[in-house]
Amino acid sequence: MYAKTLVLALFAAATASAAVVNLRAAADFGKCTPTIDFQLGRPGRKADEGTFLPTDPLVAKGQQDALNPNIITNRVCDQLTNVCDANDEAKALCESAKAQVSALGTKNAATADAFNKALGF
Repeated sequence: MYAKTLVLALFAAATASAAVVNLRAAADFGKCTPTIDFQLGRPGRKADEGTFLPTDPLVAKGQQDALNPNIITNRVCDQLTNVCDANDEAKALCESAKAQVSALGTKNAATADAFNKALGF
């Protein structure tokens, strides 16, 4: 029974991983590179205060840095539709990456790295 459950769990994980890989392969982010970064001491912030910001100027236009990574990941995903001309696979991949960041609950460089990695960067 245990072996059967383990095999089913491994199969499900492999299937989910394959689906993400297929999404990444089909994702076209259009005019944008949808990555984010985390930096300490941006202008107007304390030296030890870390914030997030999109790295692509088209995505970041008009966006201030944020302490909460979810604000920035939401912006990135919205801009894929609004200004980047990204395809549906890219938008779905972004939503998945956004959910992963939200589930992490962290606010550091590893958070930005996780989002970028989930998008294939």
